[in-house]
Amino acid sequence: MGFFTLDEAQAQLSPGGNFGPWIWELKLKAEHISAEEVRLRLPFGDHIARPGGVVVGQAMMAMADTIMVLAICEKLGRFATLATISQTTNFLRAAVQQDVIGVARAVKVGRSTAFGEVGLYVDGSSDPIAQALSTFAVLPDGVGAFNRADQR
Repeated sequence: MGFFTLDEAQAQLSPGGNFGPWIWELKLKAEHISAEEVRLRLPFGDHIARPGGVVVGQAMMAMADTIMVLAICEKLGRFATLATISQTTNFLRAAVQQDVIGVARAVKVGRSTAFGEVGLYVDGSSDPIAQALSTFAVLPDGVGAFNRADQR
Protein backbone atom coordinates (compact mmCIF):
# COMPACT_ATOMS: atom_id res chain seq x y z
CA MET A 1 0.00 0.00 0.00
CA GLY A 2 1.24 3.48 -0.87
CA PHE A 3 1.42 6.63 1.17
CA PHE A 4 -1.63 8.38 -0.31
CA THR A 5 -5.02 6.94 -1.11
CA LEU A 6 -6.90 8.67 -3.93
CA ASP A 7 -9.14 10.34 -1.34
CA GLU A 8 -6.14 11.60 0.65
CA ALA A 9 -4.47 12.95 -2.50
CA GLN A 10 -7.73 14.66 -3.49
CA ALA A 11 -7.99 16.22 -0.03
CA GLN A 12 -4.54 17.78 -0.54
CA LEU A 13 -5.76 19.35 -3.82
CA SER A 14 -8.98 20.72 -2.29
CA PRO A 15 -9.74 23.63 0.06
CA GLY A 16 -8.07 22.94 3.38
CA GLY A 17 -5.29 20.86 1.79
CA ASN A 18 -1.59 21.72 1.80
CA PHE A 19 -1.71 23.57 -1.53
CA GLY A 20 -2.74 27.20 -1.92
CA PRO A 21 -6.08 28.62 -3.04
CA TRP A 22 -4.83 29.16 -6.60
CA ILE A 23 -4.33 25.38 -6.85
CA TRP A 24 -7.74 24.65 -5.33
CA GLU A 25 -9.28 26.89 -8.01
CA LEU A 26 -7.83 24.66 -10.75
CA LYS A 27 -10.21 21.92 -9.52
CA LEU A 28 -7.60 19.19 -10.10
CA LYS A 29 -8.90 15.62 -9.76
CA ALA A 30 -6.72 12.75 -8.52
CA GLU A 31 -7.20 9.73 -10.80
CA HIS A 32 -4.33 7.37 -9.95
CA ILE A 33 -1.54 7.28 -7.41
CA SER A 34 1.26 4.77 -6.97
CA ALA A 35 5.00 4.79 -6.32
CA GLU A 36 5.54 4.57 -10.09
CA GLU A 37 3.24 7.39 -11.23
CA VAL A 38 0.60 9.89 -10.25
CA ARG A 39 -2.20 10.95 -12.63
CA LEU A 40 -4.32 14.09 -12.24
CA ARG A 41 -7.02 15.66 -14.38
CA LEU A 42 -7.25 19.41 -15.02
CA PRO A 43 -10.91 19.91 -15.98
CA PHE A 44 -11.47 22.40 -18.78
CA GLY A 45 -13.17 25.62 -17.82
CA ASP A 46 -13.33 29.27 -18.87
CA HIS A 47 -11.19 30.21 -15.83
CA ILE A 48 -8.15 28.49 -17.46
CA ALA A 49 -8.83 29.31 -21.11
CA ARG A 50 -7.77 32.00 -23.53
CA PRO A 51 -10.25 33.25 -26.11
CA GLY A 52 -10.97 30.37 -28.46
CA GLY A 53 -10.84 27.83 -25.64
CA VAL A 54 -7.06 27.20 -25.54
CA VAL A 55 -5.98 26.01 -22.08
CA VAL A 56 -3.41 28.50 -20.75
CA GLY A 57 0.13 27.34 -20.15
CA GLN A 58 0.18 28.81 -16.64
CA ALA A 59 -2.54 26.38 -15.53
CA MET A 60 -0.69 23.42 -17.02
CA MET A 61 2.59 24.50 -15.42
CA ALA A 62 0.89 24.85 -12.02
CA MET A 63 -0.59 21.38 -12.51
CA ALA A 64 2.84 19.94 -13.41
CA ASP A 65 4.43 21.47 -10.30
CA THR A 66 1.60 20.24 -8.07
CA ILE A 67 1.51 16.70 -9.42
CA MET A 68 5.29 16.38 -8.91
CA VAL A 69 4.89 17.28 -5.23
CA LEU A 70 2.41 14.41 -4.88
CA ALA A 71 4.66 12.01 -6.84
CA ILE A 72 7.71 12.86 -4.74
CA CYS A 73 5.79 12.56 -1.46
CA GLU A 74 4.37 9.22 -2.59
CA LYS A 75 7.88 7.99 -3.39
CA LEU A 76 9.21 9.25 -0.03
CA GLY A 77 6.27 7.76 1.86
CA ARG A 78 5.59 11.03 3.72
CA PHE A 79 4.32 14.54 3.13
CA ALA A 80 7.65 16.34 2.80
CA THR A 81 8.32 20.06 2.61
CA LEU A 82 9.47 20.64 -0.97
CA ALA A 83 10.64 23.73 -2.84
CA THR A 84 10.73 23.94 -6.62
CA ILE A 85 14.28 24.60 -7.83
CA SER A 86 13.52 24.46 -11.54
CA GLN A 87 10.83 23.48 -13.98
CA THR A 88 11.28 23.36 -17.73
CA THR A 89 8.08 22.97 -19.71
CA ASN A 90 7.88 22.32 -23.43
CA PHE A 91 4.50 22.88 -25.05
CA LEU A 92 4.02 20.65 -28.09
CA ARG A 93 0.48 21.53 -29.15
CA ALA A 94 -2.61 23.23 -27.78
CA ALA A 95 -5.37 21.74 -25.69
CA VAL A 96 -8.60 23.31 -26.93
CA GLN A 97 -11.74 22.98 -24.80
CA GLN A 98 -10.51 19.66 -23.39
CA ASP A 99 -9.50 18.31 -20.02
CA VAL A 100 -5.74 17.93 -19.57
CA ILE A 101 -4.36 14.74 -18.02
CA GLY A 102 -1.02 14.93 -16.20
CA VAL A 103 1.09 11.86 -15.54
CA ALA A 104 4.05 12.36 -13.19
CA ARG A 105 6.99 10.17 -12.38
CA ALA A 106 9.51 10.85 -9.63
CA VAL A 107 12.67 9.82 -11.47
CA LYS A 108 15.21 10.18 -8.63
CA VAL A 109 14.44 11.09 -5.04
CA GLY A 110 17.36 11.71 -2.74
CA ARG A 111 17.71 13.08 0.80
CA SER A 112 17.93 16.71 -0.31
CA THR A 113 16.99 16.79 -4.01
CA ALA A 114 14.33 15.15 -6.18
CA PHE A 115 13.95 15.02 -9.95
CA GLY A 116 10.81 14.29 -11.91
CA GLU A 117 9.03 14.37 -15.23
CA VAL A 118 5.44 15.07 -16.18
CA GLY A 119 3.68 14.25 -19.43
CA LEU A 120 0.55 16.26 -20.26
CA TYR A 121 -2.13 14.89 -22.59
CA VAL A 122 -5.63 15.80 -23.70
CA ASP A 123 -8.23 13.41 -22.40
CA GLY A 124 -8.46 10.31 -24.59
CA SER A 125 -5.13 10.76 -26.43
CA SER A 126 -1.72 9.19 -25.89
CA ASP A 127 0.01 11.96 -27.86
CA PRO A 128 1.65 14.43 -25.45
CA ILE A 129 0.71 18.09 -25.59
CA ALA A 130 3.46 19.16 -23.17
CA GLN A 131 6.29 17.80 -21.07
CA ALA A 132 7.83 19.18 -17.91
CA LEU A 133 11.08 18.31 -16.18
CA SER A 134 11.56 19.54 -12.64
CA THR A 135 13.96 19.60 -9.72
CA PHE A 136 12.86 20.05 -6.11
CA ALA A 137 14.69 20.67 -2.86
CA VAL A 138 13.63 18.22 -0.16
CA LEU A 139 13.75 20.25 3.04
CA PRO A 140 14.26 18.71 6.49
CA ASP A 141 11.02 17.72 8.21
CA GLY A 142 9.50 20.51 10.25
CA VAL A 143 11.52 23.19 8.49
CA GLY A 144 9.73 25.72 6.33
CA ALA A 145 12.63 28.17 6.05
CA PHE A 146 13.93 29.20 2.66
CA ASN A 147 16.86 31.32 1.57
CA ARG A 148 15.07 34.60 0.96
CA ALA A 149 16.22 36.97 -1.74
CA ASP A 150 16.28 39.90 0.68
CA GLN A 151 18.38 38.11 3.32
CA ARG A 152 21.74 36.39 3.30
